[in-house]
Amino acid sequence: MKIKVLHQYSKDVDTVFGLFHDPDFMKDKYIGIGARNVEVLECSGSEGCYAVRVKREVPADVPGLLKKFLNPWNTLVQSEQWEGPAGGPYRCKIAIEISGVPVSIGGEMELRTQDSGCVNDVRIEVKCGIPLVGGKLADFVGSDAEKAIQAEYEFIRGRLG
Repeated sequence: MKIKVLHQYSKDVDTVFGLFHDPDFMKDKYIGIGARNVEVLECSGSEGCYAVRVKREVPADVPGLLKKFLNPWNTLVQSEQWEGPAGGPYRCKIAIEISGVPVSIGGEMELRTQDSGCVNDVRIEVKCGIPLVGGKLADFVGSDAEKAIQAEYEFIRGRLG
């Protein structure tokens, strides 16, 4: 399943990017959208390059067919590698691992100036190689990922005011 969304912000690219590698904000954001046991495992770097890794438990309303793969709460680790000069564009490689779930989630983001604000161009792909149920599992995880991406966007916009 492929996910492609464009998030628009009224603030400048550096203000928004500042939130994307602020450990306190990340913790608040994930708790604010329903995660629990949020841990910022890594948030390091300097001008131009940042590495971010966050572990958290996320809820899932799992259909019967997929209960052998997913739990009501699933632990995931999200890794982001950001690069870009001050003023952007900032480009990110993203990978998400869900403990014990046979899917791969990866993609890219690009945070860039647009008009008087900025946009975050998000492209994520969820894959599963299991025959028969793999497509359903990837679609379910992808659908949950889409909801989470939208919730994060709304949280960020709310914080930016």
